[in-house]
Amino acid sequence: MSGQGYVALARQYEADVLSGAVVACKWVRLACERNRRDRDRAEAGDPTFPYRFDEVAAARICVAAEQLPHIKGPKATVVGRDDEGRLLWATIQLEAWQCWILTTLFGWLRRDNGLRRFRLALVLLPRKNGKSTLGAIVALFMLTADGEGGPECYSAATTRDQAKVVADILWEMVFRSPLCREYFGIRLGAKTSRTLEVPATAGKFAPLSADANTLDGLNVSLAVVDEVHAHKTRAVWDVLETATGARLQPLLLAISTAGTNIAGICYELVTYLRKVLEGGLVDETIFGIEYTVDEGDPWDAEATWRKANPNYGVSVNAADLARKVNKARHSPAAVNNFLTKHLNVWVQGESAWLDMDEWRACATPTLSLEQLARDRAPCWIGVDLAETRDIAALVALFRLEEDRFAALGQFFLPEATVQAAPVAQYPGWVRGGWLTATDGNIADYQRIEDAIEAWCRTLNVQEIDFDRALAAQMQQRLMTRLGSEPPIVTVRQDVIAMNPAMQKLDELVSRRQFMHAGDPVLTWMASNVVIFRNYKDEIYPRKAGGKDSHNKIDGIVALLTALSRAAAPPEPAKTYQMFLFGGKA
Repeated sequence: MSGQGYVALARQYEADVLSGAVVACKWVRLACERNRRDRDRAEAGDPTFPYRFDEVAAARICVAAEQLPHIKGPKATVVGRDDEGRLLWATIQLEAWQCWILTTLFGWLRRDNGLRRFRLALVLLPRKNGKSTLGAIVALFMLTADGEGGPECYSAATTRDQAKVVADILWEMVFRSPLCREYFGIRLGAKTSRTLEVPATAGKFAPLSADANTLDGLNVSLAVVDEVHAHKTRAVWDVLETATGARLQPLLLAISTAGTNIAGICYELVTYLRKVLEGGLVDETIFGIEYTVDEGDPWDAEATWRKANPNYGVSVNAADLARKVNKARHSPAAVNNFLTKHLNVWVQGESAWLDMDEWRACATPTLSLEQLARDRAPCWIGVDLAETRDIAALVALFRLEEDRFAALGQFFLPEATVQAAPVAQYPGWVRGGWLTATDGNIADYQRIEDAIEAWCRTLNVQEIDFDRALAAQMQQRLMTRLGSEPPIVTVRQDVIAMNPAMQKLDELVSRRQFMHAGDPVLTWMASNVVIFRNYKDEIYPRKAGGKDSHNKIDGIVALLTALSRAAAPPEPAKTYQMFLFGGKA
């Protein structure tokens, strides 16, 4: 496509948004209105508007982008080899909305000195719309073709792994583009570091960790700040913004989905952008576009998905969204997750995990330890220990069939805590036999060990699965008492174990493939679980109200610890396979 073609495509997209031919939310329409209004002002020679739109500058980054290869997904395919036998990969073809973002961001220049207008850019998109790829395109262009002396380009996020999302794409783009490497003289850093260097211009690119204390001394020409919604403080943002001070036309590019932290830097930036788009504030140096939905749009309607996702039908799969909506209809946590991740809607508050109506529907009061012992159902014992305030939890998890499970629990709490705690149900649960009050004011580990041993003598126990915390001494004593059978296993209490276990239990509960005895303690704990979600969309259990809350989740943690082992897929047999690209081994 010619340079003029990219600008024409962008303007057609803008016209289609404003006419309603492309259905868009309020903020996308306002962004397009602002750009058209700015063009009118520039063409009219408005003396109060010191900018001009340069079509050549606007198109250069689009021309560069379409020479870069796809990295992930079905379009990342090998299409041939060059004259030297090197692999050729399918290249990017920009969508109209992407052309609009890039041409608008790079096409506006100052009349007096030709420097770029925009210093801050916010691109707010639901997942799977290619925001990281967009960030990588901008980073490579500003590293190699921006005319900056000694450019320093970075990707930054709350964790180094998240910062490497953009870095991974950029590094692989350059790795798969030998002509690009040779033309600009780019040196690839190690695959583990994901850094790039351009010695001829003293240019460099690197992913940054989130520790603001390590970022001093940077001279930033570009920072791509990924998933800004996850930044708990503004420290990293402020350090990067300060580090652009010596540059003539630096750019801070924030790319993010929505989140839940409306006290964070991302929501602050979103609020500022909205005020600029609505005309309440004037800031000619900020560019931004926010793809989301309008108030009142039904979250489970396809028209709403299409409005929020500009790449709907391209990289955003309609069937995948339909599947997630179907799940979300039965899970409060999944609704909030769908709103933030797939519709880019800010949601306040903690995300409840289980649908408690479905949990209660799984109650089977006739479920008994004696019957399960007679049936010799395979059993995994999950253990979550405590010292004083928390409840020590034992959960026996039984696999009844390939994908049906049952759970029974025993819970222990020091008598002093039962009497002093503000949880009014504790004494009643003790009287009802659902909670065991132990002597004193600290956990009675001997009583807990006796209970575990009794289960091992009567049940078909496959493993005893411990949370690592406080477990070492008890594990040693149990091995002395029980010998090598059943095995005693320490389970990591992180997303590696908890994410698949939580996903599995949610699925079992919603399908009525899980049974419990209607235990009020375990039910209370289930209602207290909220989810922490990391940048990979993996989840981890936390208790509602924070760590100092009187809510408890120990029994669910013990259940998940056991389930992470009982439902784990079998270890695959090791196989070795050689992949060839048309050559010989």
